[in-house]
Amino acid sequence: MIQAKDIMTKDVTTICEDMPVRNMIHIIRTTSFSGFPVVDKDGKAVGIVSQNDILRALAWALESDKLSKSFQTGKHRAAVKLLKSKRKVGVGGLLSKPVRELMTSGIIYCGPDTPVDEICETMVSKRIHRLVVLDGDGKVLGLISATDLVRKYGEQLRCL
Repeated sequence: MIQAKDIMTKDVTTICEDMPVRNMIHIIRTTSFSGFPVVDKDGKAVGIVSQNDILRALAWALESDKLSKSFQTGKHRAAVKLLKSKRKVGVGGLLSKPVRELMTSGIIYCGPDTPVDEICETMVSKRIHRLVVLDGDGKVLGLISATDLVRKYGEQLRCL
């Protein structure tokens, strides 16, 4: 039985919750990853953030120069505004905000021994593209993306 530890990316780049958004953008540019677990000062996972969260925040900034609690509730519709807008985005304030203001908290995770069928079921039912693998103390052991699953099952199909 294939488990999380068999398919997860082990060398995971994590983002500190206090990191400014501009620094995260730099990390996206210099790595091949588009989403990252967010950790607190003790290294415990507190959320997840992706390049789509940044795009949604930029779109939201089209409507307001100030981030507020309403951002979290409206961010999913905001990407459409970004694509349709012809206006320039005022992003100075956004780039200096800490990542914790853009991340999705209430992290969805699994353990290293979680069977891959449960991982697939969770990703489909929660409509997520990546699942964080945590140890018993809430620290990041790895990350499983939809791409990791496709790669693993592609390998198995070639062997049939």
